[in-house]
Amino acid sequence: MTVSAFDVLVIGTGGVILLSTVTMVVLSILNKKRFLEVCRLYEGEFGSVPLAAAVLRDADLLGFTAGYSTKMDFIIHPLIFGKKSIQSKNDDVDFIRRLPANIKYWFIAEFLCSLVGFIALLIGGICLWVDK
Repeated sequence: MTVSAFDVLVIGTGGVILLSTVTMVVLSILNKKRFLEVCRLYEGEFGSVPLAAAVLRDADLLGFTAGYSTKMDFIIHPLIFGKKSIQSKNDDVDFIRRLPANIKYWFIAEFLCSLVGFIALLIGGICLWVDK
């Protein structure tokens, strides 16, 4: 049995998916205290955090993925896309972008890790679809 380039691509894609998933889980655990710090700073600036972030404050990536992404949206959306989050009533883009580098770069890393995993998942799905 020989290993083709296609097999290497599928196995490599699976490895990237696994690695990005593990990295994303670790980053989400590490970003818990950074999220609470951003909430504290946000409350100091605007009075209260968006309702979704307040309600889903304890949601985590493994237990409630949809809740986790919703609570992180008020940080990620302004940071990555430069537009305010749909959950936010405030024009907080400048505030989020002015966060200290030691806080915001970790959130960017978590987003990029999820993006790499999603792209690898798409590539893997296309490879398996083509292999029919």
